Formats: sequence, structure tokens, C-alpha cells
Amino acid sequence: MLRFKLLVSSLIVLLAQPALSASWLECDGDSGKKLRWGGNSTSARINTISFNGSNLTAVQRGINATNANPSPFVVNATTETGGVSRGNGQNEIYAKSISPPGVAQMNYHCYWFFGWHYGLDEVDIVLDSDRTWTSSTAKSSNFTYTGSARPIDSVITHEAGHFLGLMHVNWEYNVMGDSWRHHHTNGTTANIYFGEDASHGSRVLYGNQSSTFNDVSVAHWRRTGADGEYSSHDRVRVRNSANTATLTPITIAGEPGFRVTRGTTVRPEFTLENNGKTTQNNISFGIYVSNNDFISTGDRRLGGGTFGSLSPDDVHTTTIPVFIPSDLTVGQNYWIGIIIDENNDISETNGDNNMAYIPIRIQ
Repeated sequence: MLRFKLLVSSLIVLLAQPALSASWLECDGDSGKKLRWGGNSTSARINTISFNGSNLTAVQRGINATNANPSPFVVNATTETGGVSRGNGQNEIYAKSISPPGVAQMNYHCYWFFGWHYGLDEVDIVLDSDRTWTSSTAKSSNFTYTGSARPIDSVITHEAGHFLGLMHVNWEYNVMGDSWRHHHTNGTTANIYFGEDASHGSRVLYGNQSSTFNDVSVAHWRRTGADGEYSSHDRVRVRNSANTATLTPITIAGEPGFRVTRGTTVRPEFTLENNGKTTQNNISFGIYVSNNDFISTGDRRLGGGTFGSLSPDDVHTTTIPVFIPSDLTVGQNYWIGIIIDENNDISETNGDNNMAYIPIRIQ
């Protein structure tokens, strides 16, 4: 899990406060005194001695994922060389030997001196230089799929959430919890993203950006519990038709899958999110079966419908009934997939996050 350090000057009362989703710090326990930056942007200096080449690109990609939120707040990434230190008045991103994989060192103030004074002062992100990292978005490199290395952009996106003033969350699927298992994945690529929970938190702290920001998405991850301050995540499942039991698990192409009997109805599970500003209604979706892990409208459509509404303040993990055709080949691997906003009714900022899959083996 990712850890952070806090440095508080003249602390009075400082509490992490959750809304329906997301969490942040409040000075004096007052919801009107949220710890945030005074404006709608801050700068982050990426140390090029620690990160260069493709690793620098991965850090920038993590910052970009954080900036893909519906608030007006932006983290402006620049580069620097030379020494780094905490408390120098600069937000810096660098690597050194530390115990956890990554930390966000948050410096802020909360005190009363002829009136309340509070806000963020400096946030540094530090990655452990002793870990094996990957700059790639390929599943074959990512240790939560079939690889062996930790993705740089995952930890950067999580820690950059602290740049905004967000804190850890353990009560729903979110990037401020288990960010290792928080990806949009279709085919060979696993992309980290900010998500509904953190996007909601960004709007609570900084309001809504003025431009249109619509983005619905689907993932094959779900919350399974809490690990201290962090949500625990695992892959979604295939349930029986009554939704009372999970089908028999099996490993398919190095990923978790399930044994499915053809000619029966099952309930694949997916996590739906609205990462935008407003509730979306009557969202079209289709369920497909594919011969590979890349889901598209060119695959065989098994059914579909509409989701009545999807609000931007809660994560929705749900199961969907689907009939498994009797003509699928016994013993063969397939992938059940979903495409949300199937009819492209929503003008989205990102349409590449609308597909997800679950591997199955027919019996």
C-alpha cells in the first residue's frame, strides 16, 4: 500500500472527512476549512536525476491522469535537476531509498492567530528507488496482471491525488485506496485513471470546471474490503443466475477467469463509474463474447440494455444476466465483455475506457 507523511504547523484539530465518496483534511474539524491550495493550480517539479527517458514519461502520464478530472484544478509538471529536499517550498517528485513503495509528504498549516489560517504549503512525492518499476502500460509488465514490476504511473496518480488535498479512502473502489488494482484494461494495455471517487473529491475541494466534462467508464476491478486506510481491490467475478454464488475460478492466459456452462444464464460482474460532473441517465450497454481479451463492437453481441442512471458521487459494482450460447466450443477460452455507452449517446472526454472483459472457459 502507498503511505504518506503529514507535517502540520500549529495544529489545532485536523480530521479526515469523507463525503459519499472521497476524503480530505479539515482544519479545526470544520467542513468550511478544507485544506487545499488557494488557487486552482500548483506546480510539480520532476527530478530528472531520478526519472528520465521512459520513466519521466510515466511520471508525466500519472500527472496527466490526475489532471483528467472535472474540477478546474491542474497540476503543472515541470522538470528540474540537482538536489531535492522536503520543506524547501517546492513541490518535487523524486526517488530515493524508502520503506514503502511511495509516499506523499504533505506540508500544510492550520492555526488560529487573530483568525483562522489554513491550507496546503508543499507536497513532495517520493518513490522507493530500491523497487522494480516499469514505465510501460502493458499488462505483460504490470505485476497485477502477468508482469513482475510495479507501474510508475499508478503510484504517481495516487500520490498526485494528495497534491489536490485528497486523503486515503477504504470504503469503495478508488485510486486513493489500492491504486495498483485500479485500471481501465482492454486488450494488452492497462491504463491508470483518476476515477469517480477522486474526481468527486476534486469537485468538492475546487468546484466544477466551466467546460463540459462527461465521462462514463467500466472496469474489471472491484472493492473487496479495507486494509487500514486503503480499500482492497480484486478482479470482478462471474456469478450464477441467482447471484448467490461465484462460478468455479480458473486461470486463463495468466489472468483470473471462470468455468462457464454453455446454454445457461450467468451474471458477469463489472464496476461502473461516472467520472464527470452530472448524473447520466439511460446509458446504453452491450454484452459481448470474444475470442480474445480485446472487446469491440466487432465481437458477437449477446445482449444489452440501458442503465437507468449513473451518478458522479458513488461507484457502482453490479452483475448483469447474460445467456451463454449453446454453440460455443467446450474447453475453449472466451472473454465476456461489456461496452458502456454503446450507442455513443454521451459526448465523452474519453471513450477508450468504455470496455472491460472477464476470461471464461466453456464447459
